Amino acid sequence: MPKPRHKKESTKKHPLVGRWVSGTEYGSEIEYIVTSHGTGFRVRAIDRYDGEVADVFEVKWDGQILSFGTLWNSTGRFLRCRLDAVAKNEVSYTYTYTANETWHRKSA
Repeated sequence: MPKPRHKKESTKKHPLVGRWVSGTEYGSEIEYIVTSHGTGFRVRAIDRYDGEVADVFEVKWDGQILSFGTLWNSTGRFLRCRLDAVAKNEVSYTYTYTANETWHRKSA
């Protein structure tokens, strides 16, 4: 007996679809543009300060969280990002990123 197939829902009218910016006065200048793509999403990332567009990788939707990576070529900074819709016009944005420091050998 064949397994019943569960039809995946279109993301066309999903609350994550839209343009997202920081809600704090001194927050990031990055804007994420989330669009529907069949049963998944596409993401664009733009630095509104200088217009740089990041490379976006590994866009994944688990049914609750939209996750993706961004690479900012001008700085080499790589971010792992997560968006979770918490209200009609609000998302929770969690990110981790690479950092670069210069270190020196400690004297003996």
